Order: sequence, then structure tokens, then C-alpha cells
Amino acid sequence: MDFQCLFLTAKLLRRPFRLWRGVLFAALGALYACVVLFLSVSGVWAFLADCGVCLLMCIGVFWHREARPLQLLIPFALYFGVSFAVGGVISGMGALLSHIEAPVGVGEGELSSVGFFLLAALGGLVTFLWGRLCQRRAKGKHVHLTLFWGERTITLEGLIDTANLLKDPVGGKAVVLLESDAAAELLPRELLEASLCADRTTVATLPTELARRVRWIPAQTATGKGLLMALDPDRALLDAGRGEIPVELLIAPMRLSQDLDGCRALLPASLITE
Repeated sequence: MDFQCLFLTAKLLRRPFRLWRGVLFAALGALYACVVLFLSVSGVWAFLADCGVCLLMCIGVFWHREARPLQLLIPFALYFGVSFAVGGVISGMGALLSHIEAPVGVGEGELSSVGFFLLAALGGLVTFLWGRLCQRRAKGKHVHLTLFWGERTITLEGLIDTANLLKDPVGGKAVVLLESDAAAELLPRELLEASLCADRTTVATLPTELARRVRWIPAQTATGKGLLMALDPDRALLDAGRGEIPVELLIAPMRLSQDLDGCRALLPASLITE
């Protein structure tokens, strides 16, 4: 449940959600829930301990380099609301199942294994349908993306492409396909040339401060499987119509199609949630 609430909080706030962070800090919450069963703490101190662990979980999942204190308190507050909502739904479903004959319903004050399985399956189905709905609503959406590289900054219009599923297999960052002309305004010349030819030999000749920005992304092309060269910018801000928010992403310069309605970047739908 902690993992589900953290995931929903990230989607509601349109914040990046890294799987390994979610699993790690959800496990921390589960461990805390087990420990408190053996502690005789109640009242205000128990409430403060709960808040402290929840705050630690939110910091662990949502912290990033440019995070300000307020940006961490917002997911903390929303996490509580999501937890209450999810807990209420589960309680309501449990009460509903209690009116059904065993082994589906509630017996002796506890939900049966079959009932728990049905709730889990229902939750998975709802999550899947919600994801599909968000993906369809995001398709073709125009957004504004601001990229920072050293002293250079570029703001451009991008298009949400639901077919763009590229992601760094190590860091988990989504990959934005950036028009080469726009990339020329942002990147050092030698790095841009290396990214367009995507040659490992050329990358090996780059200065260390540039080479460390390179990420190799597995990609499926018309000619088969290959590696796409992506770059890690200093910062990125995304405006999907509700103000700018920091996002973690990689950029892959390339020559894009000319029929993109003036857009200079293709962004994956995972970067936004309506």
C-alpha cells in the first residue's frame, strides 16, 4: 500500500518516480509498520513517529538536486491524503465483500485470502485502465521544455509522443528526442557531432567533462536493435499547462520529421500526468 500511495502521489504531482526508490522506501514503511507492533508507544509520540517515517519516505522518493523544502512538504501532505483515500476504499471494499458468502468475504474480522486477491486484482485493473486513459489524453499534447547546459539555456515547444518508450536502463530517466537544430543551440559543437554519429570511438576522444554526460540507450530501429546516444543535461523544466516543474530526463539529438507542427522535441508520456 505504501508503494501504491507513493506512486499515486508522484503521478498526481507529475513528479518523476524511480522504481528502485519506490520499492526501497515502501519497504522501509513496511518495516516500520512491523516494528511498531512490538512497541508500546501511543498518542502524540506515535503520531509524530508516523509523520517522521512518512516524511523520510517522501524525501527518499522525491528528493532531487534542485529540491526546495516546500517541494518536499507538498508530496508529504498529499501522501497522507492519498493514504487516507486508498485506506478508505479498501475498507469500503472489505465491508462490501463481507456481505458475500465465504471464502470471498470477511470472516472473523479478517478478509479472506480470496477476498484479498480480488481486491488486489481490482486495484491492478484500475491502475492499468487509469494509465491507458492518461496515455490517451497525453497523446499529441503540446508542452514547453526548458533545458540548461552550463551557461546555455533553451526553451522550446515539444510534442508528447506515446510511442516514445525510451528510457535509461540504469538511471531510469526518460529520453527526449531533440531536433538537431535545437540541440546545436544548447550543446558544445564536438558533443553534438558525436551524438549525431553515435560512434563510440568518437565519444572516447571527448573531454572527460563531456564524456561523463553520455548515456547509451537500447533502441529498436527499422534496421534492428541498436544503441542510441543520449546526454544528461544540467537541469530541465517542463510546463504542461500548469506551470514549470523540474523533471529528470536525457536528451537525444537527431533529425526529426518536419511535420511536427512546429515542435522541436518528442517527449515520452511518462513525463506528464493530467
